[in-house]
Amino acid sequence: MKKKTVLIYIVLSLSASVLYSCRQKQAVPESIVDDADTVISDCDQYVRFQTTMGDFVIKLYQGTPLHRHNMVRNVRRGVYDGQLFFGVDRKFKIQTGDPKSRGAAPGVTLGIEDNSDTIKGEIFPARYYHKRGAVGQASVRQVNFSTSQQFYIITGTKASASTLADCEEKIEKKWFKALKDSLTQPYAQEILEYRRNHNNNKISVLNDKLNKETEAVMKTRKPFRYSKEQIQEYATNGGAPTLDGYYTVFGEVVEGMNVVDSISRSHIDKNGRPVPDVKIIKAVLVDWEDTPAQ
Repeated sequence: MKKKTVLIYIVLSLSASVLYSCRQKQAVPESIVDDADTVISDCDQYVRFQTTMGDFVIKLYQGTPLHRHNMVRNVRRGVYDGQLFFGVDRKFKIQTGDPKSRGAAPGVTLGIEDNSDTIKGEIFPARYYHKRGAVGQASVRQVNFSTSQQFYIITGTKASASTLADCEEKIEKKWFKALKDSLTQPYAQEILEYRRNHNNNKISVLNDKLNKETEAVMKTRKPFRYSKEQIQEYATNGGAPTLDGYYTVFGEVVEGMNVVDSISRSHIDKNGRPVPDVKIIKAVLVDWEDTPAQ
C-alpha cells in the first residue's frame, strides 16, 4: 500500500478555512458550510459511497482530524466519483482512491503511482485499529505520512493470540526505530563525516550510545499491548492486525459491510482489480444523528 508521492503538508489553518462546531451548524451560512475547505471541529462525519454493487456508509473519527477533513474535502470536490476499486483481497481488504482509475482501460494496474498531496500520519493503534470494517489511508514512502486519496477497507480474518503478540512486538520495534531516528538527527553531520572517512569504529560507538539512550527512554513508557476489547474483536470478527502501527485508521463502515464483502468476493485479475470493474458512482456526506463520538 506504499506509494511514491511529492511531500506536501495539508495545513488546517483558520486563515484558509472556516472552523465551526456541529452545535453551530444552523447558525452558519449554507454557502460556508458547503465550502470544500470548511473544517468541522467536534463531530463525527459520515460518507455514503454509492457503488455499482450497492452502497456503504463510513464513519470518520473525530480523533483523526487531518484524515477526516481530507476525506470530507475530497467528497465535497467529487474526487472519488467515477473511481474504481483495486487491490482487492477477499481475506484482507478492498482499496480505492487512485485518480488514474477513472476510465482506466481493462488490465491497467492501478494504485502504483500517487502524486497527490500527503497527510501527516495519525497512527493510534491503542484506540483505532484494523478491525473488520476499519477504514485506513494508504501510506507513502516517507514514514508516517499518508496519501490524500487512496484508502482501504478491511475485511480480514480472525487473529490468534500468538499473531497479536507478534504484532505487539513489531509495533514496539517500530516505535524504537522512530525514537532512535529522532535522537540521531543532531548527529547527522558527524555521521556523514565518519562515513566519508570510513571511520567505522566511531560510527559503532555512536550507534551503541544512541541504542542505550533510546532504550532508556523506552523504559519510561508502557509497552504497547492490545486491550481485552481489541483481542476479543480480532478473535471474534477478525481484521488485519499486521497493519497496526504502520497506517492511519480514521474511520469504520457503519452500514453496508455486506456490500464491501461483495466487492471483496469479485472476480479479480492478476493485479487484484475486479473484472468487470466495480466503480464508485458518487460519494456524499450524510447526517447520522444520535451516534456516540469516538
